[in-house]
Amino acid sequence: MESASRLDSFVAVEVLFRRLLGSGCGVLAVLAATAVAKAAGANPSTAGFLFLIVVLFTATEGGFTAGVCASIAATACFNFYFLPPVGTFHIAASDNWAALAAFLTVAGLASRLVAQAKEEARRARAHAREVEAVSKLSVGLLASAHEQRFLAEAAATALLATGARSAGVVVYENLKGLVLAWSGEAPPPNLIERAVAARACVQAVSLSQESDRDLLVPLLVGGESVGVLVSLGNPATRSAVESVAKVLTLALEREKLLREQAHMEALKESEALKSALLGAVSHDLSTPLTAIGFQVGALKRKLAGAEAYDGVVELEAEVLRLRRRIEGLLAMGRLEAGNIAPRPEPVPAADLFRQARESLPLPGRPLEVRIDADCADVYADPSLALEIIVNLLENADRASPEGVSIELVATSTADTVRLGVLDHGRGMAGVAAGSEIALNDVLPRGLGLEIARRFALASGGSVSLQSRRGGGVAAWVCLPAAVLEASS
Repeated sequence: MESASRLDSFVAVEVLFRRLLGSGCGVLAVLAATAVAKAAGANPSTAGFLFLIVVLFTATEGGFTAGVCASIAATACFNFYFLPPVGTFHIAASDNWAALAAFLTVAGLASRLVAQAKEEARRARAHAREVEAVSKLSVGLLASAHEQRFLAEAAATALLATGARSAGVVVYENLKGLVLAWSGEAPPPNLIERAVAARACVQAVSLSQESDRDLLVPLLVGGESVGVLVSLGNPATRSAVESVAKVLTLALEREKLLREQAHMEALKESEALKSALLGAVSHDLSTPLTAIGFQVGALKRKLAGAEAYDGVVELEAEVLRLRRRIEGLLAMGRLEAGNIAPRPEPVPAADLFRQARESLPLPGRPLEVRIDADCADVYADPSLALEIIVNLLENADRASPEGVSIELVATSTADTVRLGVLDHGRGMAGVAAGSEIALNDVLPRGLGLEIARRFALASGGSVSLQSRRGGGVAAWVCLPAAVLEASS
């Protein structure tokens, strides 16, 4: 602020000096015209026109003050050298007063017209400079993609082109401010503080109450303030600074959209690649698994009653489990690629548990089923809901000691059915008893749990795990409840 006041003082002194110099030149011009007229023996009329031209020229070039000084000097010289009685300053006739009035009127009108013309020319040049700066900035920023720092530097350069003493961009990172780009004089020490304070503003604010040359213009991208454009000591109009901010905001929004578009395209390519990879891997695995299944079946028939029979049975179960995993992966890939869509319908929890037991025979594993009497039906795709329960039940079987029972539980609220697969296995390491966490937060997790989570998410639900008191894990599936229509 102190540097700005010193600059204004220098400008005022310079203007005063120019006026005094213009006045002195005007007086000298009148004296020169007097000498020329006397040497040429001009009559009063000719001398009057000559003085009038000098006054007009002086007012045009030097302004009102110089024009007044020249008119007074011209009147004195005209009266002393050309009006009778010559050689005195006595005004004997009304014509002398008319001459003086003419000189002063010409000086005033000429200086006023010239001042207005100069002011209009100055404004026109400033406006042209502002338009050119904004135009160049618009073309430069919107013609191609740039990094955020480059965009900020281009905006600061554009503000310097409009006459700013210094300019830059302050962006917000968390709750702090960061000078992303700066040009011109060094920024004031309280710039960051003022910029952060202007975070809630949606319009330009002035840093100084005495002057409108120091502005902070918010940068709103997607309705959120991401920073401010700073313009210090700028004689340009507020609209010009705001125009630069608008162009910069458009460029930032464009870069954001381009990044999001690139991200979406990368995700699409990744999903397509994943689907293709799953399809290829599943196809390559299905063929040998089918052959292995035939061989295991034949071996099982041959070894009936032999000691190795139990091992073959276990091998057959593992082949079936691997086949289910492959089928689940394929279904998950098709679901996420949009090739298939869930077809929800009401499914009773009892039917879901029964189908799960039939799809996954567990010899020697007791199953306890508890379903609330008022439990609502599940509203989900039956095949997806069945796969969720089968995968969770298979995980519980693998984690539980041999012969220990697994519980299948179903409860419901107004709009949600909660299905549980509870085991008495080893539990979850590092998780306090009774704590329930979303499956998204459990890392690492097996393929079966991941398939269950994806299918539940596609059905509008979720999967969570709870560490049971006394050991074991309770896997809970929350799915939408089927709403019964009121009978008419």
